[in-house]
Amino acid sequence: MSIAVGAAASPVGRRLAVSAAALAALGCAAVLSLGSLAMTPTATAMTGVSCPVDGVAVGDGDGSTGLSAEQIKNAQAIIAAGQQMQIPVRGQIVAITAALQESGLRNLDHGDRDSIGLFQMRPSQGWGTREQILNPAWAARKFYSMLLKVPGWQGMTVNDAAQAVERSGYPDAYGKHERKAVQIVTAIGGSTAGVTPADTAGCTPVIDTPTGATGTALKSMLDQVGKPYVWGATGPDAFDCSGLIVWGWRQAGYELSVRTSQQMYNVATPVPAGQEKPGDLIFTEMDKQAGVAGPAHVLVVVRPGLAVEAPRTGVPVRTRKYDAAKEHMRFGRLPKSALTPKSAA
Repeated sequence: MSIAVGAAASPVGRRLAVSAAALAALGCAAVLSLGSLAMTPTATAMTGVSCPVDGVAVGDGDGSTGLSAEQIKNAQAIIAAGQQMQIPVRGQIVAITAALQESGLRNLDHGDRDSIGLFQMRPSQGWGTREQILNPAWAARKFYSMLLKVPGWQGMTVNDAAQAVERSGYPDAYGKHERKAVQIVTAIGGSTAGVTPADTAGCTPVIDTPTGATGTALKSMLDQVGKPYVWGATGPDAFDCSGLIVWGWRQAGYELSVRTSQQMYNVATPVPAGQEKPGDLIFTEMDKQAGVAGPAHVLVVVRPGLAVEAPRTGVPVRTRKYDAAKEHMRFGRLPKSALTPKSAA
């Protein structure tokens, strides 16, 4: 039973959008989204957490590669309990991270002093009875209930959130398991009956950015993931779609000669779909901005199939997967003539 990370589209990411009149000629798509009216916990749940890596298997169930059948079964129980309690994906990753450190995702009947189970909970410290703690589903629910009592846990690193629950004598021991936990939650969560595939919107891609100014600009944009969208903003605390691009290139030492998505489209060198590279621009919502021809929105390629963007009011800067054909996207590359070194500006 080989379980690999897939590229299933997130149901949370599918929004029903309604076009509205543009506020002005400057800026990005003036689009109202029903999704933005209700701030869902998954909108920023993965901020600061690494994205899963496509095609990486977490185990064949035989123990020789990755997880054993027992570990997979225990991970399924932890993820299912989290979804039943409506715990955000970030919380599920915290739980899997803690279980990897404490027990290696094994339901141990022994441990330090009277510690037992997936999370090495101690009956003598009020965590529950021995029978309860050795029930994976019960232990997972107990872990989540304690996590929810930690003030601001969603803003903590995965390591610190796990430590806040476990109170380990090795407080920095959890972080090394985060990447593996992300793979487990996205892979096993997407292959288990009755469990919804994890929504990883807003995560930080694990990529090798290109070298030089393009790489610096792209990394600067990715570093803004989680910051709010504000129409007309160019950083450092908020951005609109084209403002994020202007900001990124400024950090790379260049001023752009253009500011809006339409202006960027007009100067960009067209790139055929399928030949886009990291740092290239993606243009969408063609002619949707009242009285202004061209794209009402612009994104940036992180790698083919993945983009970073400042989407719209109510949705922060994020990374997301894209489908060029279905979304009628056009690609372009900024020419050198549009970039002026700041020392010469």
